Amino acid sequence: MTSNNNRTPPIQWRWDRFDAKQVTSLAQASRSCVGGECHLLSTHQAMHRRVQQDKKEVSHIIAGKLHKLLHDAANIAGMTYRCKLTGHILPCINSKDIRLAWMQDGSEENMQRLAWMFYYYGTEIHRMGRSTLSHGEWVEQKVMTLLKDDVRELPIGQRTCVHQLYSKKFNDFRTNIFRKNGSFTHRSMINVEQPKQTSLFNKNFKRGKSVFFVTLDVRDKTEWRKVSWPQA
Repeated sequence: MTSNNNRTPPIQWRWDRFDAKQVTSLAQASRSCVGGECHLLSTHQAMHRRVQQDKKEVSHIIAGKLHKLLHDAANIAGMTYRCKLTGHILPCINSKDIRLAWMQDGSEENMQRLAWMFYYYGTEIHRMGRSTLSHGEWVEQKVMTLLKDDVRELPIGQRTCVHQLYSKKFNDFRTNIFRKNGSFTHRSMINVEQPKQTSLFNKNFKRGKSVFFVTLDVRDKTEWRKVSWPQA
């Protein structure tokens, strides 16, 4: 007896439905199969195709939500950049503009804007207006609703693959914006993580969420310092 490949196999939505960091294997996808034909290779292959498509659609949704988040955050923070063609100062409306703003201005004021955008707006500020949810949690619920699954009903021992994919894409956005090349006019840097290349700070795993590490010369290990501002 064989399964009809044109028929969508019964599915069990799992927290690890797809691999957020790399290509989902056939074995992982097959865990979502249920029903009388769940042991058949053809069923596993059909589920594998469906899971890959689901991940592609989820990735597209998350990217759109992150673009909107960065657009709103840059607008609120008043982040601007200088247009290379006209020399005019323009508001940042996308991640490319934000990267230009960072490349052109390494001042402490601009680093504060970036820290607020990437480490504070989507978490602490977002929880004030989205029913106590961070932006990642809110996007996760939106995606699960579109997939007609309720994240609250999943037997979650850790974050779902949807939230893991959100975190990966958000980190990719941030890494791309902060990456250094020869076009930079400064050597400034701001991190939420404690710098590993210096022994200036004692390890503190309970430091506040508004504490960051900044330097105006990333080449000099002694220039790193800790900064913070009152909680909102």
